Amino acid sequence: MTIINLIRSLLFNIHFFLLTTMLILVMLPCLFLPFYFIQMVAKIWSFILKIGMKIWLGLEVKIDGNNFLDKTVIYAVKHQSAWETIFCTGLFNMPTIIIKRELIFLPIIGLYFLKGGSIPINRSNSLDSLKKMSKMAKKAIKKGRSILIFPQGTRVPVYSSTRDYPYLPGVFFLYSQCKIPVVPVAHNAGLFWPKNSFIKFPNNLKSKTVTIKLLDEIPIGLNKNDFLKELESKTEKETNIMIEKEI
Repeated sequence: MTIINLIRSLLFNIHFFLLTTMLILVMLPCLFLPFYFIQMVAKIWSFILKIGMKIWLGLEVKIDGNNFLDKTVIYAVKHQSAWETIFCTGLFNMPTIIIKRELIFLPIIGLYFLKGGSIPINRSNSLDSLKKMSKMAKKAIKKGRSILIFPQGTRVPVYSSTRDYPYLPGVFFLYSQCKIPVVPVAHNAGLFWPKNSFIKFPNNLKSKTVTIKLLDEIPIGLNKNDFLKELESKTEKETNIMIEKEI
């Protein structure tokens, strides 16, 4: 890590957290307005992130495959950092996000998660928790909203093994109960924004581009083993290809 990289990271973090704070305070009235206004806040938040990446880190964002953005699906997103949580809220037009319960207790921003229809769950994967998640997801789907879930349940370091961070049965429970296709989503954001890292590493991306790719959908009707195997295979294969290109 160089001094220049430390300064760039500091400037990026100041940009992002300052503008995020301003956004959630200025837009507080949106918590009492129709859902459209929360979608607008999500898009602005995603834009703040994207502009900060370009100005301070010299990074672009590339979206590969957008043919599912106008459909109601379950997005199963590879979880490497905070980046995809923020960016995907805007990209997917504020989907119903499956989040850990602790996030709704964050000052102010937790209110936005609730207003946005996010589904807080206990990550124990207990049957009661899964049933509650499924019930709330079905209500969102009836309103034409897509669902976003992180199938490994937590942020996963780049180069980690699925033996250490397996694909959890919660994503299959959602898929089997809601009966809509699942779209695996791969990306390489963890290279520049590692898990729990204040320091950002734009030089880890040789292309200077964070790529997020929507893969071919997994149709409804697969059994648990076949579904989890296909989801893991598609997501991990594409994620590894993206990472290897940057080495």
